[in-house]
Amino acid sequence: MIDTPRTTPSRSDDRVGERIGDRYRLLERIGQGGMATVYRARDEQLERDVALKVFRRELASAEDLRRQQAEVRILARLTHPSLVTLYDAVSDADGRAALVLEYVPGSDVRRRLADGAMPPPTVGAIGRDVARALAHIHSRGVVHRDVAPGNILLPRSEPSGRAVDAKLTDLGIARLVDEGRVTSTGGVVGTPQYLSPEQAQGERLTPASDIYSLGLVLLECLTGERAFPGSAVESAVARIAHDPAIPERVGPGWRELLAAMTRRDPEHRPTAAAVADELSELLAPLTPSAGDAVAGSSGEASQSGERTLAMTAPAMPTASTKRLPTSLLPAPRRATTPARTERLHATAVPHAPRPADVRRAPVLGGAAILVLVVALIVVLLIVWPRGDGAVPVPAASYPAVPGQLGTDLGQLEQDVSPQHAP
Repeated sequence: MIDTPRTTPSRSDDRVGERIGDRYRLLERIGQGGMATVYRARDEQLERDVALKVFRRELASAEDLRRQQAEVRILARLTHPSLVTLYDAVSDADGRAALVLEYVPGSDVRRRLADGAMPPPTVGAIGRDVARALAHIHSRGVVHRDVAPGNILLPRSEPSGRAVDAKLTDLGIARLVDEGRVTSTGGVVGTPQYLSPEQAQGERLTPASDIYSLGLVLLECLTGERAFPGSAVESAVARIAHDPAIPERVGPGWRELLAAMTRRDPEHRPTAAAVADELSELLAPLTPSAGDAVAGSSGEASQSGERTLAMTAPAMPTASTKRLPTSLLPAPRRATTPARTERLHATAVPHAPRPADVRRAPVLGGAAILVLVVALIVVLLIVWPRGDGAVPVPAASYPAVPGQLGTDLGQLEQDVSPQHAP
């Protein structure tokens, strides 16, 4: 894990080189906060690097850890890709409690915010991973109590590219330390600027408290500004009195989600699983292979894409957001391309003439009649009986043909009729 200090920590420390719990060798100090100092240590039994979080004496002791062994075992069984794993709980030579945690090389959200606001896709990926981790622990009856930028780690990308975007650390730390001691020393369990209203008032906590804190973190990631700045007291009083201001520039979808997560009434906040689903939909249109594969083929997918794209910061429309299912478009009256023309004629009435055919119809019709008449006359000349007993051939009635063609046919009929035969 990484514990982001309030000030840049010195890599030199008098304790570096010590061996704690007859197993963990301190290599360097990597962070220091109000509750504990964090070291990168070497597990000499398993030969791996770990993070050792050593609490201040007044906050947690070896006796406190023994009393909280049941809680430690519960937390150690919680494993998730977006959770920093708790390995063990030990104490140093002075009797101070120390937790052995997964070591995650990289940075964290607090350090990243020093550079200003983050792009919405980055915020969505971080929020999705943290929400999934919260859904996992909430389903097992655990409340984190301290969802803050310093407790959201940003792992270094691995060569495989399959590393998660964020890991939630300090799981259950607020439960492990003696809250009575924290209160008596004037401290606050959790990061004051991100406490939920009920947490700031000392009321009973539920998973909804973590949702509120995550909402404040995501809002800060999008804007680069804390929703409730000022001292711990000023910040707490402000969030009890009113909701955080969510600027319009974050987009309507983000505004709706963050407003739901930061409602003052905890019963009206969405669950961690619902938040993870919303953020997953936010990220879905950003994956070309997924978005392009379904574009134009599913009305439901198109509507979902339009809704989730609205959750991002305002952007120029893309081609994928303008596509509509072809089944919803009326058929055009006229073809605009050769391919479209062929398809239209394939579905038209088979014998419907095209314009050029209509112009050639009289000529072709007359030629056909002429061929028919000539064939009939030839048959009569060949097969008709001749001689004195010939039976008179009744006058044939041929269809009238207009124009010069009709005149020629009439003359031909007279020339080959039986009356003119020799």
